[in-house]
Amino acid sequence: NWLKNELDHYNVKYHLDGGNYLLIWPKLDPYHIEKSLQESGILIWNMDKKEKLKGSLRVSIGTLSQMKRFWSVFKRIDQI
Repeated sequence: NWLKNELDHYNVKYHLDGGNYLLIWPKLDPYHIEKSLQESGILIWNMDKKEKLKGSLRVSIGTLSQMKRFWSVFKRIDQI
């Protein structure tokens, strides 16, 4: 719920349907976001090649501290 609240607060497009992951559509190029997150030690799945998920990133849901770390890096990279 913490990350969902942050995404809502910053008007980031996402899809969360009760699974162990969520999809996020960044403002910037998903390949750039993926590479930059990877350089920060955060691994996500780039879903850009999937027709119905074009432009999205799949983020596995982790602990609160992992989600806070992800969000801190993602916000900086995506210029939120």
